[in-house]
Amino acid sequence: MILDDLLDLTEALAGAEQVETVLELVLDSALKISRAEGGSIYTLDTLGQHLHRTASRYHGVVATAATGERVSIYGDDMMPNLQAPAALVVSTGTVINIADITSAVGYDFSRIEEDDRLCGTKTQSLVIVPMTVLRDRSIGILQLINPRNAEGQTGAIGDEILKQLKALSIHAGICIWNTRMHEENTRLKKQFDRYMKELPRQLTKDKAQPAPVKKQKPQGLVGDSPPIEKAINLIGKAANSDVPILVRGETGTGKEMMASFIHQSSDRSDQAFVVQNCAALPEALLESELFGHVKGAFTGAQTDKAGLAHEAHKGTLFLDEIGDMPLALQAKVLRLLQEGEVRRVGATKTEHVDVRIVGATNVNLEEKIAEGEFRKDLFYRLNVFPISLPPLRERPSDIPKLIDHFLKKGAAKAGTAVPIVSADALDALLCWSYPGNVRELKNILDRARLMAEAGYPIQLEHLPLELTGPMNGGAAPMPSGIPEGDLKTIVGQYEALVIEAKMREAGWNKTNAARLLKVSRRTIIEKLNRYNITRPAGF
Repeated sequence: MILDDLLDLTEALAGAEQVETVLELVLDSALKISRAEGGSIYTLDTLGQHLHRTASRYHGVVATAATGERVSIYGDDMMPNLQAPAALVVSTGTVINIADITSAVGYDFSRIEEDDRLCGTKTQSLVIVPMTVLRDRSIGILQLINPRNAEGQTGAIGDEILKQLKALSIHAGICIWNTRMHEENTRLKKQFDRYMKELPRQLTKDKAQPAPVKKQKPQGLVGDSPPIEKAINLIGKAANSDVPILVRGETGTGKEMMASFIHQSSDRSDQAFVVQNCAALPEALLESELFGHVKGAFTGAQTDKAGLAHEAHKGTLFLDEIGDMPLALQAKVLRLLQEGEVRRVGATKTEHVDVRIVGATNVNLEEKIAEGEFRKDLFYRLNVFPISLPPLRERPSDIPKLIDHFLKKGAAKAGTAVPIVSADALDALLCWSYPGNVRELKNILDRARLMAEAGYPIQLEHLPLELTGPMNGGAAPMPSGIPEGDLKTIVGQYEALVIEAKMREAGWNKTNAARLLKVSRRTIIEKLNRYNITRPAGF
């Protein structure tokens, strides 16, 4: 990277206050340096158990790869899975620079092959560089596929380019680390300020009125990260038009909330907003519910009945989970989109309705089309203005705000004080990948608030096991013989066993264990995270 590029990146990173912005800047620079076809950044959770893909950028076939997949650092035997390239790099700090993965021996490229299948890419060469802070603490990796040289040939990268990528990854690691610390400190300061503000009331038992809850736009939305702001900006551009909108996102990302916001932001806001889950009813009932029926159309049809399309006249009809709608009904929805016409079940005449259609799905409609389960013409009609809602793992800077929001809301509903979250519990909450997104975070906090004793902080043990790692179990026995595997794997196994044994000998005091092993306390903490060594419950 030339000096001007490095200075520009440094200036941009210095001004970035959110993790998402840092990740995008780093990826852009890495792709520019390596001339790679695509790249991803994976970050390590605080337990050191998994890598989570938090950003990606591709040229050509797709813009981004699916995010959030976890790469396990350890196998079922709780030993480092050093055959997985990503796990090898983050565990050992080595760099992978492979010219042709088809001829590389000793690696498991199944994760790379799965990405190729989903993204339409074909990985030939692979480069993975660790991101470290505090000299030797790994916080993630930078992964690039199919880098090219100046002649445009795909293969392993040269020493000079690799040196630049290493410098970039170190720079990026420090920026990501500092940004996360800033976000966590901001969250802790807010929590401390709230506690100090409530302390006099708690001491005097003054029955002060709770502070009014700040209204959000759209209603119920919490957060202002770049991905969510991008979605809101897109809604603002399309809300006042009548074009169909397709909202795509994983379960729990707030698709119905956004659909309601589209309606409220449009010139139809004074009319009906009608919702129907297309996966909730069998085909015959769904058709009658959407389009209505005439008397005698079927057994039990004793009167004419208007459908939801009629109820939504001049307003908005929101079809949730439209990807699960039966094929036969898709043709009727297509007619509604094209002509604004519906035909009731059992009727011979069509009726005109004026509705704005907003669809939502959490499935891959392109795959559904390929499998013959979704009409291509309906997809193109719906996909006039697609809006993708980011999963929670892609908006980590919003997690502290959501934690505050849900704890305040739950406490207000229960008539109790807002609980404080301990540092360990907060760390676990900030680093979880949330496959169930915002809904999962809300459920976790509701449970934790009930589990915690009144007046005491929410602790790590109040969170689900998958967030905290194993909390019990005895020490692993020393193997009687030399285990199978390469040298690094075997050394890693013995190192983990020795460290756990010394931790038990020191009563799980990290400083004393470091003294016994004649290493720094920081090294002990890093090794505990790397090998997933945790203090047993009740020890």
